[in-house]
Amino acid sequence: MITKEEALQELNLNSKEINIYLSLLMLGQSTVSSIAKKAKLNRVSTYDLLKSLLERGFVSYVIKSGVRYFEAVEPSRFLDNLKEKQEKIKQILPELEAIKSTLTEKPQIEMYEEIKGLKSIFNDILKENKETWFIGDPEMLDSLKFYFPHFINQKRKQDIFSKVITYDNKAMRNYQAPKKYMEMRFINEKIEMTKIIYGNKVAFLTFKEKDSIGLLINNKQITNTEKKLFKLLWKNCKKKK
Repeated sequence: MITKEEALQELNLNSKEINIYLSLLMLGQSTVSSIAKKAKLNRVSTYDLLKSLLERGFVSYVIKSGVRYFEAVEPSRFLDNLKEKQEKIKQILPELEAIKSTLTEKPQIEMYEEIKGLKSIFNDILKENKETWFIGDPEMLDSLKFYFPHFINQKRKQDIFSKVITYDNKAMRNYQAPKKYMEMRFINEKIEMTKIIYGNKVAFLTFKEKDSIGLLINNKQITNTEKKLFKLLWKNCKKKK
């Protein structure tokens, strides 16, 4: 479970600023000297840190009898600030995407490493939400044994249909999936790589304990060619009995 310090770091606070903020939460309205004592910092450093937190909206102050008392803002305000930032990003997203679209004529190639990186490709499949074709290495199921059930459940919720070509063995013959979601065919040769075709993208993945690699190509011409090759192979594969 994430600690409060780790969560506050996500708001771009350094360790001393976090110390000041947490001290203020415990103290309530306090003078610089009281805050410095609680945070175990010198008074000058504490004042500079409070000034920075004040400018960024993490603390506020009131003046009583000529003395400045600081107070931590309500933690719920952080969510309000995040929502405000999200709204600003949403407003400019169309413009940013329009700029990026000027480059889409060139193939977009992305590299991923290790199992954690390969999960990004499967998440992209769910995001694309289109029929997906696999030429699959059976080891994929073992390598992704903790993630793959989640992927399959979500894929079915989205009604994404898959065609799968894989090595003919007992484990894959016994793999059960409703026909609504998947059709599987077999070849006699072992496959050491997994190819996934979806939308205008083709992914090439290897599943090894230490050297898993994923290559994702986003290009309509390349994908159309891969689809034609898949259809030719599909016609010559053995059907599941």
